[in-house]
Amino acid sequence: MRFRLRRVYSRIRRRTRKIGHGFQVIPLMVLALLVLSLSLSGYHLLFKEGGLDYSVARLLLDQGMPTTARSLDDTPNESFDLASFLHWLTGFDLRDPLSLMVATLPASPHGLLDMRVWEERPFVFIQELSFAPDPVRPPSAPRSEQSSPSEILAVGPKVLIYHTHTSENYLGRAISTGQSTEAHYQFRNMADPTITGVMAVGRHLSNALTSLGLQAVHESRIHTLPTINSSYSNSEKTVRDILNRHKDYDMVIDLHRDAGVPNPTVLINGREVARLVLVVGTAQNIPLSHPNYQQNLDFAYRIKSVCDAMYPGLMRPVQVHREARYNQHLHPGSLIVELGSVENTLEEALLAAELLANVLAKVL
Repeated sequence: MRFRLRRVYSRIRRRTRKIGHGFQVIPLMVLALLVLSLSLSGYHLLFKEGGLDYSVARLLLDQGMPTTARSLDDTPNESFDLASFLHWLTGFDLRDPLSLMVATLPASPHGLLDMRVWEERPFVFIQELSFAPDPVRPPSAPRSEQSSPSEILAVGPKVLIYHTHTSENYLGRAISTGQSTEAHYQFRNMADPTITGVMAVGRHLSNALTSLGLQAVHESRIHTLPTINSSYSNSEKTVRDILNRHKDYDMVIDLHRDAGVPNPTVLINGREVARLVLVVGTAQNIPLSHPNYQQNLDFAYRIKSVCDAMYPGLMRPVQVHREARYNQHLHPGSLIVELGSVENTLEEALLAAELLANVLAKVL
């Protein structure tokens, strides 16, 4: 038996010498298998429970993603998913061929990724803007005297609105532990045209800000694929890319909806309106750099003060989390806005978006 194995090994070595002198296939194969095994094991330990004490990792995820710890507790344990691992490793989602094409082809049809048909909803609290006549256009000036498009657009404070948890919906009722998945829509791929509740509210907030004379950009890119655990890393790439191309934003809003709020509505002008809260991460208790968090915090308290004067009871106390930074290190005016809760209806959240727009127009 030993002689036979020696002959087989000698034959393999003779054949590998034809590929290259001294090229050892077997050691390289063993090394590749070892690296793959360590990578899979590391992913399993980092992102799956694996029978180990998961409390520390769960705490970090909770602080990194608002209201996520409850959803992690409520969702069934996932088995190992090769597509999720490859997305974590390379950034490509095998379940979304369109995103692969867009990322790899130089002339990719980026417009195909956003084929949503938005419903333009009428305003309620700012009706004077809803029914105002269209502005009268001045006589056309000679071409040489006309301003460039960038000069025409730059007429007011600029606000970026995006959603780290793009999947969040409003149910208008409390949910039990076993029903938490109902509050999140499961996107099929990056080109899924579905409009979730939080996305509809973001659109309405953007329209309200625009009507009030601000420049609002609503980024509706999906960040909850392949799983919600990768949302913050995905949204960080999005915001970093936008801010690298356009550095003139005055405020960056990561718009969420909350869950488990005891008193989710407030009566304003005879209407039930969803309450909201600003969330700031200081990263003081974690090894992540956020040296200028005080700017975000001061900004949040300034908005809270104005909101309390305009609409008492609309805004809950500012939440400060020392174990997170929520991508707020990217901009001094970056805040999480938890607008409404899963217990609110979509209409209540839309009304709150209009009131928030009025507040921001006064602050900015």
